[in-house]
Amino acid sequence: MDVTGHSSDFITDHAFLAAMKKFTQHQARRWPGLFLDGEKVTEESLRDWQFPEDPEEDYSSIITFSAGQDMEDFWEDRGYALNDHGEGPFSVLYKRYPGVLHAHQVAGVQLTDPEDSAVVEGTSLLLSEYFAVSLVTPEDPKTDPFSGSILRDFLDAFSR
Repeated sequence: MDVTGHSSDFITDHAFLAAMKKFTQHQARRWPGLFLDGEKVTEESLRDWQFPEDPEEDYSSIITFSAGQDMEDFWEDRGYALNDHGEGPFSVLYKRYPGVLHAHQVAGVQLTDPEDSAVVEGTSLLLSEYFAVSLVTPEDPKTDPFSGSILRDFLDAFSR
């Protein structure tokens, strides 16, 4: 299978772990027959689903999402592509980095309050550990409504 899809890339802090749980629960509401990592999700398996417990462990992985067995089969044949219903499989790739991240200048800040954005714009960023995350959707979220909805769900999962 060829590598396909559109990657939206992020750096996030430890909030990623709780946000992924929230994001996954939302996808189970989107697709009642949700397959997570190739397995059908049940209410119990979703409730018990979590990341590795050891915060010192260096881990990386991929979490895959599809609407069910038909979409899993479609994925094998077509990769990250939209089906006849305008939906397609997607995934989240992540890697935890336990070291320090220091960015010398933050740019392009988008906060609800423009005054808050102005306070952050141009400052330095310092994280003691972080996750590099890629959300891979079938198409570019800027032009495809389905992929755009997945990206919005992902970003919304970080809100309180």
